[in-house]
Amino acid sequence: MLIQFTKHTHKKHVIKYIRDNGTITWMHADDFFVQHDLSHFALEKTLGYTTAFCGMINAGMQLNDFENRAVRTSLLITEQAAHAENMANLFVTELTQGNFEDFNGVLQAAYHHFNRTFKAPLLNAETIDAIRSYFCSLIYRWHQLESGDTLTVEF
Repeated sequence: MLIQFTKHTHKKHVIKYIRDNGTITWMHADDFFVQHDLSHFALEKTLGYTTAFCGMINAGMQLNDFENRAVRTSLLITEQAAHAENMANLFVTELTQGNFEDFNGVLQAAYHHFNRTFKAPLLNAETIDAIRSYFCSLIYRWHQLESGDTLTVEF
C-alpha cells in the first residue's frame, strides 16, 4: 500500500491511501492528523505490524469509518491495532513536548486508563529509538515539502 501526504499552505492537507488492490481512501487533514498517521506508519512499519491501522486500511476500511461511532464500536480491534493506537498518540506527544524519560511507563499508564482488553507491550530501548528516529525523519521530510508537494511512503 502506498500512503501519500500532500501538503497545502492555505487549505487542509490530503492523506491518500492507495491499497494493494488499487482502491483508494483519502481524507482532508490538519497538521495533527498528518503527524498521527506518520506516527502510525513509522511504528507499524518498524514493528512489522500487519493488523493495526495501516493493515486495516489496506484490508478495506475507509478512513471515514473511524469517524462513525456505530462503525467504530463494531470494529474487530486486534492487539496490534490497540498497541499502535496508544503508541501513535504517545510518539506524537513526544514530538511536541519532548521524549518521555520512561516511554514504557507512560505506555503502561495509558493502557491502564484507556484499554483494559489487551496488556500493553514492552519495547526495548533500541526499538523505541528506532521508531522515534524513523518518525522524526518522516516529520523532517514533511516539513521540507513545499505547498502542493507530496510525501509518499510504502507500507
